[in-house]
Amino acid sequence: MRDCSSIGKNRASPWRLWRMLTASKFMLALSVASGLAAGVGNGWLLTFINRSLAQDEPASSSAFFGLCFAVLFSGALSMISMSRIAQENLLALRLGLSKRILSAPLSSLRACGPHRLTAALTDDVNSIVNAQEAVPLLVIEISKLVAALVYLAFLSPGLLAFVLFFLVFGVASFRLLQSPATGWLTLARKAENELFDHFRSITDGHKELKMDARRRRVFLDDELRAAAAAVKHWRNKAWAVFVLSDRWGHSLYFLLVGAVLFLSPMAAQISRSDATGFALVVLFLSGPISVIVHAVPAFAMGVVALRNIESLELDEDVEPEIENATPAFVSSTPSMIELIGVAYRYASDHGDEGYRLGPLNLALSPGELVFVTGGNGSGKTTLALLLVGLVPPDEGEIRFGGHAIVDANRESYRQNFSVVFADAYVFNSLMGYAGGSVSSRADELLRILELDHKLRIEDGRFSTIDLSRGQRKRLALLAAYLEDRPIYVFDEWAAEQDPQFREFFYRDMLPDLKARGKTVIVITHDDRYFHLADRRLHLTMGRLEDDLRDDAPARGHEKSQETADA
Repeated sequence: MRDCSSIGKNRASPWRLWRMLTASKFMLALSVASGLAAGVGNGWLLTFINRSLAQDEPASSSAFFGLCFAVLFSGALSMISMSRIAQENLLALRLGLSKRILSAPLSSLRACGPHRLTAALTDDVNSIVNAQEAVPLLVIEISKLVAALVYLAFLSPGLLAFVLFFLVFGVASFRLLQSPATGWLTLARKAENELFDHFRSITDGHKELKMDARRRRVFLDDELRAAAAAVKHWRNKAWAVFVLSDRWGHSLYFLLVGAVLFLSPMAAQISRSDATGFALVVLFLSGPISVIVHAVPAFAMGVVALRNIESLELDEDVEPEIENATPAFVSSTPSMIELIGVAYRYASDHGDEGYRLGPLNLALSPGELVFVTGGNGSGKTTLALLLVGLVPPDEGEIRFGGHAIVDANRESYRQNFSVVFADAYVFNSLMGYAGGSVSSRADELLRILELDHKLRIEDGRFSTIDLSRGQRKRLALLAAYLEDRPIYVFDEWAAEQDPQFREFFYRDMLPDLKARGKTVIVITHDDRYFHLADRRLHLTMGRLEDDLRDDAPARGHEKSQETADA
């Protein structure tokens, strides 16, 4: 299984942020043009102020205030335009990343873990958008910087050269100070992945943590604290560097003014008006440079976020059929499913061969009711994942209706199955199966499954999904029924049901599906119902035993099963 834990191996270029912005060329051009106008306008205001200070006759007040409003509106237009681009990119990032996750192989998602995927969908996309939203400020401030330097060139080419030298020195020293900060932010981002994993432990395992004070104390004091402290440690180091470099940049302005006015040989040759203009320009430069300096951390975090997303190694080329997948090889009745020499291996973290299922040779006939049995860890769920196409076999071939299932048609092949997994997730709506006769059927199933007193279906949405595990499994069964696919797979559906619903499932629902021509595959331990299946497939340590046909219930286990039900 692929390792998905290393961040930063895929070196995302900062230019990728720019390529994302160019997706909306008109809005980007509008933002850049208005930002440049605002920056140049700020430089022009500087000349107005300096001339008014140096001359007895002040500049035109109407021109000055008109320019102030022009700078205000052009700057606002630049930032609003870029904000629209950033929000559009935020939408595209979230939807695109969601599609890439849903189209990725199940093994890849398992390797990454839900905590990393959640962090990518939340923190990372926000960091990327924050970096993009800094672009109009940079355009405005850089244009202000250039305008101020151009004005300084008119005042004195010698002073311009002196200022440029100080700027080069300041940028070089700034880069030297900040060079380790991006690496520390990367380490902080890696620690955040671990922190998200602990947050998931809180939400999913809060009952277990409440029940054991010792475990809760170790979790809070050691596990959670260590991850949170690591994030704090690396972020503090990075931000300390950013603050020091920022303060160093501010100090350089005054050092520059002092060097020119008190130490430079040019001090005696500079006129009073030029000295005033020089000091005004240098102090004016503090604003643009400060904004540029503060934008660097946002860009650094955006690049780190891009690297984190790329390290997930999710395919960016989502197949078109993912968008609107339809069942492959559609027929009025289910087709034959064949497993020919199929094998699958779970890789081990310890370097050994790991767990292996198969090789399996199996044929499932249309309209057949098949039970899959075996002990825990025998490979029942893995067999189901192979059958429904969620994982591809490492060896062998799956055929459906005589057609080989390969990567090109695996997505559409999956659309032939309705599945209720052992850990079934229940959505809060019928999503795609609401309206008309389907809604009437859903209301009828609510009544049959005795859920009508717990919830209602309004406009295709469930009024609540705050249900017990058994009730949630019944709701998942309802959704599967509405899908009306040719093949049904149930993974331990009855394990958490009351005896009456267990009886209803085996003696009413399964025969009903079979009578409607559905192929039904049931993973089960309920030996008292084995005789209801057309066949029983028994797995032992990843190997399929000979098909077993039960003409009567296994009486030897019935009593123990009844005891467990009680």
